[in-house]
Amino acid sequence: MKNDSLATNHNQPPKNKPHNFTVVAMEGCHSFIILDWARPLKDDMVSYMVQSASYDDILNNRWSSKAATGTHLAVENLKPNSYYFRVQAKNVFGVGPFSETLSYVTES
Repeated sequence: MKNDSLATNHNQPPKNKPHNFTVVAMEGCHSFIILDWARPLKDDMVSYMVQSASYDDILNNRWSSKAATGTHLAVENLKPNSYYFRVQAKNVFGVGPFSETLSYVTES
């Protein structure tokens, strides 16, 4: 008998969101960060979609998207502002739910 709770999800988008989503700031370099996360459990995913928005953009629900194949993404050329980030797993059938949204404030 097959245990369905341990079976991978086939023919559908990922059901679980990435977890342990964190911002890693580089000391002395305020315009560069690394976003890091852990893959969703029990899902077959191919890649991730990372969305970002500045303070002004999030007020208008305008997110920029960037694909990532691993569980981290470098973000460069940040200007002094507040930024918001979220990530979702993706497979050939679609995208899964978003992680929690993280905020990061660059120093001026």
